[in-house]
Amino acid sequence: MKTEVDILKTEIHELRSTIDKLQENANNSIWLDSSDIKQFYHISDSTLIRYRKENKIPYTKLGGRFLYPKKFFTESLMAKMENKELL
Repeated sequence: MKTEVDILKTEIHELRSTIDKLQENANNSIWLDSSDIKQFYHISDSTLIRYRKENKIPYTKLGGRFLYPKKFFTESLMAKMENKELL
């Protein structure tokens, strides 16, 4: 039979793994604003607006600012790379 201490240790372990997973997801979910996207990926303002209107890129609006997931742009660029199998 498990003691209360053993039960608490198990629950603490589960909570730690849940926190680790959440932190890992937070690190993978980096969002960039419009100016970052335009600077890093050399996209014009009008192109970014058009992509947003045509739902070609995922975005969210927070406090009047549009934010875009960096992961989407990284994956899109990797898909378009030549000789990507060499990486």
